[in-house]
Amino acid sequence: MAVHSFVNPTHGGAYAGMQERFSLLLLEFGEVYFEDFTVVYYPHVKREEEIEERKQHGRLKVCSHSILFDPLDIGHPVIKICYKHCKFIKEWQNTGFIRSDNCFMVKASQFTEIFEGGFIAPFSFVKREENFLFSLTYGQVERVLSKILQLHRASTLDAADRSQLIKHIVQAQHASVSFNTSWLEDLHERILVETTGERIAPLVSNPGRIMLTSSRLYFQPYNNVEPEPVIKIRLSDMKQLSKRRYLLKHVGVEVFDKSGHHVFLAFHSELARDSLIELILIQPDVKLEDVPLSEMTVRWQNGSISNYDYLLYLNNQASRTFSDLTQYPVFPWVISDYTSAVLDLTNPHSFRDLSKPIGALNKRRLAYFKERYASMPDKPFLYGSHYSAPGYVLYYLVRQAPEYLLCLQGGRFDRANRLFHSIAQTWSNVLQDNVDVKEVIPEFYQPPGDFLLNEKGLDFGLRNDGEKIDDIILPPWASSPEDFTTKCREALECDYVSEHLHHWIDLIFGYKQRGKEAVEADNVFHYLAYEGGVNLDQITDPDHYAALEQQIREFGQIPDQLFIKPHPSKHLSKASKVTSDEQLSFSITEYCQIDQPKVEAATVDISDPSSPWYNLVNIVHNHSYKLHKEEITAVKLSPDGNTVFSVSQDKCLKIYSVPDKMQKRSATISNLPLSALDINMEGSLAVVGSWDNNVYIYSVDYGTVVNTNYAHDNSVTCVRWKKNILTTGSLDCTVKVWEISSSIQGGKISPPILKVEFDHDSEINCLDIDPTCKFVAVGTNQGNVLIWDIEEAEKTCECEDHTPQPVNHISFNKDGSLLLSCAGDLTIKLIDTVTGNVTLSYSVPSIISCFVWNDPVVVAGTEAGNAMIIQLHPSPKVLTTFGKSSGAINKIDVSKDATTVVLTTMKTVEIWMIKSAL
Repeated sequence: MAVHSFVNPTHGGAYAGMQERFSLLLLEFGEVYFEDFTVVYYPHVKREEEIEERKQHGRLKVCSHSILFDPLDIGHPVIKICYKHCKFIKEWQNTGFIRSDNCFMVKASQFTEIFEGGFIAPFSFVKREENFLFSLTYGQVERVLSKILQLHRASTLDAADRSQLIKHIVQAQHASVSFNTSWLEDLHERILVETTGERIAPLVSNPGRIMLTSSRLYFQPYNNVEPEPVIKIRLSDMKQLSKRRYLLKHVGVEVFDKSGHHVFLAFHSELARDSLIELILIQPDVKLEDVPLSEMTVRWQNGSISNYDYLLYLNNQASRTFSDLTQYPVFPWVISDYTSAVLDLTNPHSFRDLSKPIGALNKRRLAYFKERYASMPDKPFLYGSHYSAPGYVLYYLVRQAPEYLLCLQGGRFDRANRLFHSIAQTWSNVLQDNVDVKEVIPEFYQPPGDFLLNEKGLDFGLRNDGEKIDDIILPPWASSPEDFTTKCREALECDYVSEHLHHWIDLIFGYKQRGKEAVEADNVFHYLAYEGGVNLDQITDPDHYAALEQQIREFGQIPDQLFIKPHPSKHLSKASKVTSDEQLSFSITEYCQIDQPKVEAATVDISDPSSPWYNLVNIVHNHSYKLHKEEITAVKLSPDGNTVFSVSQDKCLKIYSVPDKMQKRSATISNLPLSALDINMEGSLAVVGSWDNNVYIYSVDYGTVVNTNYAHDNSVTCVRWKKNILTTGSLDCTVKVWEISSSIQGGKISPPILKVEFDHDSEINCLDIDPTCKFVAVGTNQGNVLIWDIEEAEKTCECEDHTPQPVNHISFNKDGSLLLSCAGDLTIKLIDTVTGNVTLSYSVPSIISCFVWNDPVVVAGTEAGNAMIIQLHPSPKVLTTFGKSSGAINKIDVSKDATTVVLTTMKTVEIWMIKSAL
């Protein structure tokens, strides 16, 4: 499952190079930003000669509760002036100093200076009278003042009248804006519906117009604060629609597309939200990828997906989202030992009791909570704070997202003694503090753990003991944030946590969340945290409404209840096996999936069974599995046939045990799709190529990448590793030959050393190394097959018989005397590597995309979706075919003893075996 996080507008500790520092985070909750104007600000001057020296160019932001001046020179602070602090706002009469008749003056009793010097820091609240003189560069001062004076007048009214007047101004402003149809991508789009709503982001919302057409969903904000004037999502790119709550009301939907982008929209009613969703779902271009909750639970039970991915999935299903800090994904504390030098994941005492909420882990503190609960006359609760709230999320993320904490706390950081400082201290607080029962966030289980570092150089002040708040103090067993988050992830996935995690799910998402079961489980929170605890639509008093809304926003919300019966436990007895049992046959492939068995291959009689490869005609389907979320790009079998290595466009390397039918390892290798794979002779190291131009060496024993090498100037398309020679091919039209060692020292492997580079006229599709490691064969996208002498750095032969069809695969025979190739021209060709002559050209009924061979037997996968076993001589013929997939077979491999075949189709891995091996 893809990992998301909310977008942080902060760009480092300083705003160097930025032209504008304004964001909605500088406004009060519920405040509306209308528009802005280019102005010149003239600070108070006494002499005319000071005017040019001190004037500041910038943008004046007109909002419902305040105006803000954002100077272009980031050395000057952003100035915020609330209307309620203004003594007057009026057009300014020129007295001679300033040569402009388009000015107005604001006299304020106090104002706020923000980001002074261009650095992110607590706001400066200045309590003195000040005159602010602004000159409009464009526009008429009368029009600008008209709205500002209305808003200023509203600030002088009582709460009810103020709210009503501002609401009227906002509605009038929004009513004057229609959707700009010039932003439509296609003139042939049919407009299906146009409505209004808000785009929800962490701590802020931005109103605008929502339009659905026959091909796209659009959001056009009423103002210019968004990076783009219109947000567009193509219907054909939509991957998932998730209904969301917003402020405990079912009015939101989050739209995810296939590139990983997402937008959270909130509507004025549940009916408006549901009507839009229904209209989207009936559009022919919409093909969503959703997995029902019951099916995902079974997958988790049987170990097809990790604990981490399952928790992310449950959070998503329960309306938890990275776009809303009141409903941020919640994860459990699982480790309880933050003092030992070594973390022992085999010791039960290293773990927290997952059957109890955080507030119930300390018996003495729980007794206090229960005593208080018993004395409450109405709507009693055990815990007056929540396990997940915006303040807690930002407590953990303040180093990464300081502007959000400043927004939440009115321009101030918390006191130094209350800030996130130490993992051990935070754990101690949640066990003992009567107002601290917070769980953790997904980032704790997501290397590299940068949120634990003060990379922005923020000044948080000193603690009472004089210690400066900087990077987080880690437990003794963690050497770095990456080591800490990696070990936390290992703990989350270990047997002990897997055995008990369903108890925590019962508390947070399940039957112990509410009612009698919640009381018995000591799991009762303040009533405003629960959906249905209050109906905001029935609150007529504006002050009461605002107070409740603010409390809901800051307190946190109980997730949607997903289960009303005890959650099943994980099947640890099966050791996370993946099977093809009937109960695991799923129809949707977004997540890991098990398929129904394939049709068995037909058998034929072989008169010359001298090669064990001939036994493959008796091959039958064993099982299939789906662990990847995107198309598989490469697969390799370990020499003994017991382990499958695969990489995919989902950026992950998966390692799978064939006998145990279980995933052994999953590692995210790169930030971009993976495209190539090979393993060393022992199967202990995997070399992986990526679209990011890098080649990675992954250690199975260490469970980590032990070397990263920038190999090419474009995506890596193929890799091959034999003995101490590594070859890599790329879209940059080059093949590179490297010397490589398999020896790991200090958790790292020596970087590969470049021996020679070969340039070509076309992109590289495939390559192979001969058994002597003296020659490399290359297949190009234009259909050329070339052989290069590595030591002499020269081309020994070139075959153009496939031209112009791309070469899909090439491979030397055991002694290197022959080279077999396949291409899009519906042929396979056998090439004499000494003379360069084609000794055999055999036409096949379907394009062969991949093959493995042991002369004279070839096991090939086709674009038609079936596999063939071909005999090359004495006369070429297809001995048998097996399998029939709905898509092309992308990759194939055969075990050294020729008893096991692995092949891939899109996201599926199929395991086939000869009958005698079953």
